[in-house]
Amino acid sequence: MEQIHNYTEQENKIWATAYSRILNFLGDVADETVMIGIRTIGLPGDRVPNVDEINEHLAKHTDWRIVPLEDMVDDTKFISMLAEKLYPCRTWVRSIDQVDKMEDEYDIFHDVFGHTSLLYLPDYCLYLEKLGELALEYIHDSKAILYLKRVYWHTIQYGLMEVNKSLRIYGAHMITSRNEASYALNAGVPKYDHNVSIIMDTPYVKNHFQEKYFVIKSYDQLLASLGDIKIELEKRLK
Repeated sequence: MEQIHNYTEQENKIWATAYSRILNFLGDVADETVMIGIRTIGLPGDRVPNVDEINEHLAKHTDWRIVPLEDMVDDTKFISMLAEKLYPCRTWVRSIDQVDKMEDEYDIFHDVFGHTSLLYLPDYCLYLEKLGELALEYIHDSKAILYLKRVYWHTIQYGLMEVNKSLRIYGAHMITSRNEASYALNAGVPKYDHNVSIIMDTPYVKNHFQEKYFVIKSYDQLLASLGDIKIELEKRLK
């Protein structure tokens, strides 16, 4: 049995408020796979879910599991967990003020609602796992880890997808931040086709909108990019 956090009535209300507001927003901007995933993983709308029930739902579709943590692990542990098909999940809940600001916070709502909603997709899961395995090969090379963190952030966290000539969001941060998702989808904001070289050259910025966003056409494209990631990484480290 995983550790189960006992959430207060107020924390459950905050989850319910964030859930309803985000869900209403996502219908117009999220890729269909995100909406399907929220239903598939069985995320409740009225309370904070516990880890056991999430993993029970995940087990029907994947061998990934989430692991509850009070604080985020360091890069080395995080990378190792991805390679082992484990996703760290913080257990604390954002404040109602943070919900009202429509910004993202790296709490249980971000980790569960943003990330696990896509862990039923085989290509997405395999991409995460192989990215973790590749990072383990370079775990003692800070330059390599920096490049791979950029790849992770600009795809898994901030990714956009083109569907029938329309842009949709799929990145976890975009799913749980109405402000940034609205900003990124604005016609005047720089967006680029998925390009490993440009992604590795693009810093990511926490607590601020990104300068560039990258667009994929499918999760299969992410998975297929792993070969390019390895080639580009080796070229840069010579």
